[in-house]
Amino acid sequence: MGITLVLPLRVLPAKTPAPMISSLNGKICTVIRECTVDDFEAEILKSRADSDVMEFRLDYLDPAQVTLELMGRWVSMAGVPVIATLRRKPYGGLFIGSKVDQLEILSKIQGAGFAFLDIEIETLEVLLPTELGKIKRGPSRLIASYHNFKKTPLNLDPIFHRILAVEPDVVKIATLATSFSDNFRLIQIINLAKDRGVAIIPVAMGELGAYSRLVASSCGALLTYASSRKGKEAAPGQLTAQAMHYVYRLNAINPNTVFYGVIGYPIGHSLSPHIHNYAFEQAGLDCRYLPLPTSNLEDFSPHLENFSGLSVTLPHKVSILKYVDSRHESVKQSGAANTLVKGDRGFCAYNTDLEGIRYALRDCLDGQLPRVVLLGAGGAARSAALVLKEVGCQVTVLARDQNKAQQLANDFDLESDSLDQVEQYSGDLLINATPVGMSPNSHEHPVSEAILNYGTVFDMIYNPLETWLIRKARANARVVSGLEMFVGQAARQFQLWTGLEAPIQGMREVVLQQLRAG
Repeated sequence: MGITLVLPLRVLPAKTPAPMISSLNGKICTVIRECTVDDFEAEILKSRADSDVMEFRLDYLDPAQVTLELMGRWVSMAGVPVIATLRRKPYGGLFIGSKVDQLEILSKIQGAGFAFLDIEIETLEVLLPTELGKIKRGPSRLIASYHNFKKTPLNLDPIFHRILAVEPDVVKIATLATSFSDNFRLIQIINLAKDRGVAIIPVAMGELGAYSRLVASSCGALLTYASSRKGKEAAPGQLTAQAMHYVYRLNAINPNTVFYGVIGYPIGHSLSPHIHNYAFEQAGLDCRYLPLPTSNLEDFSPHLENFSGLSVTLPHKVSILKYVDSRHESVKQSGAANTLVKGDRGFCAYNTDLEGIRYALRDCLDGQLPRVVLLGAGGAARSAALVLKEVGCQVTVLARDQNKAQQLANDFDLESDSLDQVEQYSGDLLINATPVGMSPNSHEHPVSEAILNYGTVFDMIYNPLETWLIRKARANARVVSGLEMFVGQAARQFQLWTGLEAPIQGMREVVLQQLRAG
């Protein structure tokens, strides 16, 4: 049964026709989702420089504030095409009114100059043909949207055809990515839209959906959504418009762009995209480095071929070796990899952490550090053990899992013990090769302040720049930040991928700038 709308008779003011879809000048749609008129207007003004399109989430406002006059002013203020969305609560919004209430409000603002109206398919498909026709004949183009905040269905074709049945101008499918493969299911639906001659916006929501948000637009998606700033996300996984513009240069991504990225989980803290995208841009290369969060390598592995190189971080530095075609000597020696390079014979695994550690300790590895205590027994610790063994240091490995500590020690002919016994040890150099103290858990620390009686303390963590360990050790020891290792290993990665010398000083400045900005 359709919904019968009783709309007031009125003469709409003169309006500028909505721009054609093809006239969009860029792909970045900033979502404005403030709760007060003043905050909404302020956010529009702040977002203009980074927005190609804006979406006004009107469901965040008091419905009484959604007036034709105010909306017209805001659309003019935006200076870019604007999508009007009044999302109902059952479909991820805040509007608690009925479908009738929703459509009555949207009808009242038809003359405000909105380029698009986004209405969920659940509302549209119960309208009578005449009611649906009124919306489609209006001045705004119709986006018919489907949202699934629980998963991405294995087969999206039925959803696409369900939306297509109402004959919208734009099909929008937004689903939660629960695996990396979900990104590709959503991107593949673009080809179906092309065949049917309809514009499409596919969105993989959530942390695992970052790939689709950055790549789909270069495959033909109409646009990609962004938050106006951190903390203002309207859906899980949204990147900021600033990041899309200045870190990923999204509007310049094209079908020929070469992709690199970092795999690990979690990687929300990683600054690798900032440092490598800066280096690619400085070198004039049409390459992008993307965040690729994944906890399941088996799920990710079928998509390796989409990348020309990868960084590998926790927890995959050892398990990634199952999926490579060859191993560089640095991997054979350390037993772990943090870099994949695609060549004629497939992927070769490297360990540039070795170069990073050598770079970080370049002023220390001169025979003056004979006694070293190494915290951790993972991939980073293995790399440190190899470098330290090369220069003849006497190393004791301490880890919570004493069996892992013993195994690492046996591999490199070192000593080992449980981390619980750390107070029994001292030396010339203490290295933290564990993730303890890494952002966002920067309040944690691997050892107590009482045992910091070392000449040099090296914390491999770079985010935050001033870890608890570095801060406490600084008073009585020379300290080495994980920033030095991070920059050193990244410079070597860039060289392996491109054959070019890395702009290492600029890379360091980029990281410092990001860390200081918080």
